[in-house]
Amino acid sequence: MRVLSVGGCTLDHIGVVARLFEASVNQTAEMSKFSVQGGGCAATAVVALARWGVETRFVGKVGDDTRGNVIRMTLADEGVDTFEMIRETGAVSQFRFITVENGSGRKRTLFTPGSVSPLTADEVDVAILNDIDLLMVDGTEKEAQLKLMVEARKRGITVVYEAKRNQRNVEELVANADVFLASERFASQFAGVGRLEKLCEVLLERGPSRVIVMMGDEGAVGMERESGELIRQPPHEVELVNTTGAGDVFLGATAYGILNDWDFARILRFANTAAALSCTDIGGRSALYSVEDIERVAK
Repeated sequence: MRVLSVGGCTLDHIGVVARLFEASVNQTAEMSKFSVQGGGCAATAVVALARWGVETRFVGKVGDDTRGNVIRMTLADEGVDTFEMIRETGAVSQFRFITVENGSGRKRTLFTPGSVSPLTADEVDVAILNDIDLLMVDGTEKEAQLKLMVEARKRGITVVYEAKRNQRNVEELVANADVFLASERFASQFAGVGRLEKLCEVLLERGPSRVIVMMGDEGAVGMERESGELIRQPPHEVELVNTTGAGDVFLGATAYGILNDWDFARILRFANTAAALSCTDIGGRSALYSVEDIERVAK
């Protein structure tokens, strides 16, 4: 099994404070916990797969600064092939600072894309799809991702796309995905309907053969075009610390289930549980449980 993940990567600095500040108040607070780790949807999803024993490759873009090197190392140190990553000369790499409120899990995120330019279609060669079984994208590098998605579909490679918040004009990406994941809010805005069963039906009409709607603490639902049956996965209760990266873990777990040819209900259960467990520590990569532990908890 070999996966190519293309999309967002960043370096996350995450701190836990007693309470979040009001915007108008000048205050200083001590962090009870702090972590620096790699972030980004496509990047965290592929790290999850690498830890679960899948052969992985990542394509993304960073600057040629120190932070860009650290971002690459957060992937390479996990066993992810980063040979095709692009380092843009003179560019400042992306960065996030996330403050998390102790107890509630509420967070405030500051983000900069730096000066890294978008990954273009000319910067990716379809040859990177050779020997790939599954392509995973997050919509953050639309031009390059669409080129690879179209080629992957021609080759019979499964394409999994998770739409992130605030993405626009993604119709072509959705149409070229075999499996489409989105939050309930994004999915309902994109499809123009709210009722879950109808929502999934409309999303399937846009091109994918499977759709998954992630609903956070309300669980997830999914539907396959072949059966037309709405599958509901209730939430998995955990002691919430931080939700950063939970959707990214859900994406990686979905891809893992697909690679192992699991039935759709099992994929939903595994992905929902893996995402919930990831919320028990700060950052998307601090609480990536083993497949065996996730399966045991999911039962």
